[in-house]
Amino acid sequence: MRKKLTAIILAAALALSLLGCAAPEKIQRSKYTIKAELSNDYTLNSSVVCDYVNNNDVPLKELWFHLYPNAYRSGAKYSPVPSNRIAEAYPDGRSYSVLDVTSVKVNGKPVEITLTGEDENILSVALGRTLDPAEKISVAIDYTVKLPKVKHRFGYTDKSVNLANFYPIACMYRNGAFVADPYYSTGDPFFSDCADYSVTLTVPNKFEGAFTGTVKSKTSGESATTYNVEAKNVRDFAAVLGEYQKMSGLAGDVIVNYLYYNDGDPERALNTAIDAVKIFGNLFGAYPYKEYTVVQTGFLQGGMEYPCLSMISDAYSGDAKLDIIVHETAHQWWYGVVGNDEVKYSWLDEGLAEYSTMMFYEHSEGYNYTFNAKRADALGAYILYCETYKDNGMGDTSMTRAINEYEGETEYSYLVYVKGALMLDDVRNTVGTNSFISGLKRYYSENKYGIAEPQNLIGAMEKSSKRSLNELFDSWLEGNVKLFSSGK
Repeated sequence: MRKKLTAIILAAALALSLLGCAAPEKIQRSKYTIKAELSNDYTLNSSVVCDYVNNNDVPLKELWFHLYPNAYRSGAKYSPVPSNRIAEAYPDGRSYSVLDVTSVKVNGKPVEITLTGEDENILSVALGRTLDPAEKISVAIDYTVKLPKVKHRFGYTDKSVNLANFYPIACMYRNGAFVADPYYSTGDPFFSDCADYSVTLTVPNKFEGAFTGTVKSKTSGESATTYNVEAKNVRDFAAVLGEYQKMSGLAGDVIVNYLYYNDGDPERALNTAIDAVKIFGNLFGAYPYKEYTVVQTGFLQGGMEYPCLSMISDAYSGDAKLDIIVHETAHQWWYGVVGNDEVKYSWLDEGLAEYSTMMFYEHSEGYNYTFNAKRADALGAYILYCETYKDNGMGDTSMTRAINEYEGETEYSYLVYVKGALMLDDVRNTVGTNSFISGLKRYYSENKYGIAEPQNLIGAMEKSSKRSLNELFDSWLEGNVKLFSSGK
């Protein structure tokens, strides 16, 4: 996700001064079959069948599913919106979701509906038997949810509907337990495996849709339109609805779409997305899906990434909007194809996406931003941040924290985005540009459709450069590198 990074830096400175290549053969992917209908009052009636494959090395007797919409309910322990931005997110007053899970079946047999988790954010499903490694089981979940009116990932505004993280998705299983992080307001609290999706979504006729994956058919009736969408080997699925105009172009063999309702220069936005797909494909490895869509929408932050789909806030225009498009497109590689635990290692996708954005300007022409200017701005802003917080006795600049351990959006943005990008620039200066780009290519190819951890990136850079880099990475990640005006 692209935070309001430029705005945060400026404000702080003032205040301080569908189809992809097959996964490895041993892995059989799970599949989600989703049928959902959105009513005129913004209620979603949905059924989800998850044909779950146990790709863990241990047997399971239950499955856990994230219920992300419950974070938007009244009385939730954790708000998905930062407390200091409630009024901005809810311009018409606070609005809440209401989620009702009406049925759960395992292989066609009804089972008890059990909500658990730290914030009623988990649906626990007893399987009734042991699911051994490589075995498959079918879990069918019926539910209804009333969307909140909010400018965020899940909700609607006067202009658009964001359907992200709207369905129960299987929790990852790590170290003997399911990963069940709640919906924190800082960062992107999501972590999931790649799977195949077949989605049938029926919406009021006034809406045009943007989706993860490829629309296989579109049927319009008297009052509603039904989309059948297919996406294979993607990390999750999202859709955006609105009264859109649409432009399309090609980045090689990839169809690139831009959907918008308020853009004085839509061709510029589309061409930026096309340029980004081409440049990142050359730098890191080919974009593996048939289609990529950028869509303008009501959104609190600058933008948000989903596989094959990027949300761009309608509050942005000009160079800032183009910069967000580039950043979110970089996430198609870092988060989309190469996954990671975004709660534990947020810098791994956000730092890479931010530095990739800088590299975009290094390899493109006709943009007002440049690589050197972006790097200088990041360095200057981070120096100011470090010096001020050092003087105030707040000197923790470690990046090894989970997203809920940062002191809000400002600290998170400086350390994850800005410092993350500066760290990668230091690595590049240490190993040389050729070895650095070779390392990114290796990291991408070795971790496609999987889950990467920091050591995967470090190891890829070490193999490409034939240098030991653990100490360099550790000095940045542990907070031992603080850039002050006098130097490192």
